[in-house]
Amino acid sequence: MRAARMVRGALLRQFWVRVLSIRRIANDSALAMLRLCQYARGQMAFPLATRPRRFAALLLAAGVALLGLALKDNFLSASYDSLHSLAALHQKPFEDPRVVIVYLDLASFLQAHQDPAGRWPRSLHAQLLQRLTAAGARAVVFDILFDTPGEIPSADAALAEALRQNGRVILAAEHNNKNSHETAGDQPWTRATMLRLPAEPFALAAAGWGVASLWVDDDFVVRRHLPALGADRTPSLSLATARFLGVTNESSERGLWLRYYGPALTLPHVSYSEALEPDALPAGFFRDKIVFIGARPVEGFMDARRDEFRSPFHAWRHKEFFMPGVETHATQLLNLLRSDALHRASAAGENLILLAVALLFGGGLLWLRPLPATLVALAGMALTPAIALAGFAEGVWFPWLIVSAVQIPAALFGSWLYQFQDWFFTRRKLEAAQRIADAKIREQAALLDKAHDAILVRDLAGRITYANPSAERLYGWTLAELQRENGHSENFSADPTGTTKARATALADGEWNGELRQQTKSGQLVIVASRWTLIRDEAGQPRELLLINSDITEQKNLEQQFLRTQRMNTIGTLAGGMAHDLNNALAPILMGTQLLRRKAVDEDSRSLLGMMETSTHRGADMVRQVLLFARGRGGDFERLELGALLKELEKLIRETFPKNITVEAFVPGDLWPVRGNPTQLHQILLNLCVNARDAMPDGGKLSLVADNVELTAGELAQFSANSPDPGPQTPDAKFVSLIVSDTGGGMSPEVRAKLFEPFFSTKGEGHGTGIGLSTVLRLVKSHGGFVRVESEPGQGSSFEVFLPRATEYAAIVTAAPLAELPRGHGETLLVAEDEKAIRELIVSELTAFGYRVLAAANGAEAVALFHQHADAVRLFITDQSMPGMDGTQAMAELRRLRPELPVILTGGEATADSTTGVMLVSKPFPLEELLTAIQRSLKPTD
Repeated sequence: MRAARMVRGALLRQFWVRVLSIRRIANDSALAMLRLCQYARGQMAFPLATRPRRFAALLLAAGVALLGLALKDNFLSASYDSLHSLAALHQKPFEDPRVVIVYLDLASFLQAHQDPAGRWPRSLHAQLLQRLTAAGARAVVFDILFDTPGEIPSADAALAEALRQNGRVILAAEHNNKNSHETAGDQPWTRATMLRLPAEPFALAAAGWGVASLWVDDDFVVRRHLPALGADRTPSLSLATARFLGVTNESSERGLWLRYYGPALTLPHVSYSEALEPDALPAGFFRDKIVFIGARPVEGFMDARRDEFRSPFHAWRHKEFFMPGVETHATQLLNLLRSDALHRASAAGENLILLAVALLFGGGLLWLRPLPATLVALAGMALTPAIALAGFAEGVWFPWLIVSAVQIPAALFGSWLYQFQDWFFTRRKLEAAQRIADAKIREQAALLDKAHDAILVRDLAGRITYANPSAERLYGWTLAELQRENGHSENFSADPTGTTKARATALADGEWNGELRQQTKSGQLVIVASRWTLIRDEAGQPRELLLINSDITEQKNLEQQFLRTQRMNTIGTLAGGMAHDLNNALAPILMGTQLLRRKAVDEDSRSLLGMMETSTHRGADMVRQVLLFARGRGGDFERLELGALLKELEKLIRETFPKNITVEAFVPGDLWPVRGNPTQLHQILLNLCVNARDAMPDGGKLSLVADNVELTAGELAQFSANSPDPGPQTPDAKFVSLIVSDTGGGMSPEVRAKLFEPFFSTKGEGHGTGIGLSTVLRLVKSHGGFVRVESEPGQGSSFEVFLPRATEYAAIVTAAPLAELPRGHGETLLVAEDEKAIRELIVSELTAFGYRVLAAANGAEAVALFHQHADAVRLFITDQSMPGMDGTQAMAELRRLRPELPVILTGGEATADSTTGVMLVSKPFPLEELLTAIQRSLKPTD
């Protein structure tokens, strides 16, 4: 009863798993149908509609392969069971005289007047053994556990004596999970393991013993041999018997899949009572047979070791649903005796089969029409079990149901789906073509009105006789306005000469193609690609001119912007090259002024040289900014006071702007500092001032105002509405406001809306690039600020830049007084510099500060000098950019000879990594920076 309930529970769990799987499949199918409805209504494009058939075939094959590989293990049990059921359809009755089973069944208990709930008397076991010994049985296998002494010692003694006299009896042991029967070491026939072994008299008298355990799957079916158990490889009952009989081999020791010869009670069997009756069986019935003795399960009565397992054969075809455990052991032994146990195909072989099926059907059915594809799929589904049965007959099996029930149907469904969408979209295309053909006459009649190009018809006198809606939208005049007096085409042509030439050419040659500049009703200039065609009457005389004009204004603007961008890229490349040369030119100036400044004795000379040094630094910063701009990178940020920057800008404007522009500046003394790049902020303000100057060609007033402002969240939201940048999203913030205002003509709302777009300019062709304000916005955003614009036509313009107040309070970096510079102690330095002036100054200065210097004009000379003085050179100083072998290549060559050699790279674009012993000194560099870098590079080796 308990085993039946467990089986029913397992089957119920499997049923609900399948129900849930079917539910998920139904949900997926409903979703697929919903998508198909959307495809049918044209709301979505079918995924494979635009894909070539070859790609769809590969995609379907991959999907079928993945499906088979993912679900292969889910079909193991069903494939195994179905092979046995299918093979039984044409299988002959089993006949093998080598094995017979003696069942201890209910009839035997009743005939012997024994209680089915109690133990079978061991005296009867002894009596049966005596008869089997006399009958000449080849071996006797007990699937009954004799692990404890019986209630009648004489019966135990009789059984032990019968075991000894037979000498060919294999007893059963039982696996004990509780480890409660461990014994002492003075009993050699026992083991201190988790096994319930036969009792001592029986174990010593028997020929051997084996564990009566089976490899039971979750659905209570025994499908695999269990050759050995535990770490000590304790043999199973069937393997122990096979070893005793000498029929084992390497495969049987490794484990096999069980081949059943039929449903329950297929093997030859007799009841215990028949085996005890002298005349119940024919003479010689047990001769040379292997006799298995075990319990046949009885509903409601369970004796020792009366186990049962579900049969792999379908219950609806066979009366016996459960198979006795003793018959399972006998079947395993028969597999070994007959050498017909099952072998499962290797994992690689199974995967290869699944991949081959996926390629054959998943990639092949897509090329067939639905009916042939269905026939091929059905043939494949029928052929698969035939092949599986053929392999089963040869002792090899694989999970064939995944092929027949999943892969081939999935491939067929995929081919149907593809053919359906192919048919569906082909039909839609045909229907669309039919609709187009039906509407072609109507569309031709309305073609001129639907065209995006401006289409005009004018008579030979120049009067407009027809204008389509696109022409009215492009030029702004209605057809009635164009047909009035003086409304002909010459009136909206900004290039009368080009129009006259086009007309003359069209009249002479019949057509003209070219570009024209024209003016709309609002005064806006447009560029059109115009095609003029002469229309003749039935007599062949010129009658009208057909004009088709395509607006290419935006295309021309894009071309001009592209050319401007190319020029900017060229300027950037040129700036990068010039920056290197300027750095090399400024480097000796900076080092020379520092040298003279140290040697000067009077204060005026020192002050003049200090001014020259400051100017050199500023020039180097400007070169660095140009180089950063050319490379698209920003400069370093520092804490700045904007008052000095505004005063300097005011002085520059007064000296360079026209005298009819009045300049005024208002800068409070308590202006907050900001964190920014001085060169970039100078560029921002200068761009705004130049735009203000261009907005006042007849003169006016330019105002520069700076102030501290605290903005609340409401004010930030209000300013963001008028700003191209949303601004900081904080509850309140402290900003420094910079206002540049003018009294020019102002801007319209349309112009303000496009003000910060790249390449947008109102200054006219050749007078502006359109990148000034976009650059301003980019730089302001990089400083964490935003821009607010106020302007009205005739009221001037005001640009207000908000920059966040600097939160750090570190002191502003100022020029440090001259201090004692670090000196060397005779270390040998190798210097590679292609500029002679810089090389000589470096050699002179480093020599003066206690170093021994080896100088090279390029990387190749440096490598040669290093070979001569390899042991003495402590440091390598090189310019990164040199002709021939540059500094990076020379460094790599020297590092190959001495990996730990420290290196200092000099140059405007040099990069360094302090973790690898490489330091960077950017040109032009002061002497103290070079000496400090040398000291830091040599320090780890001192």
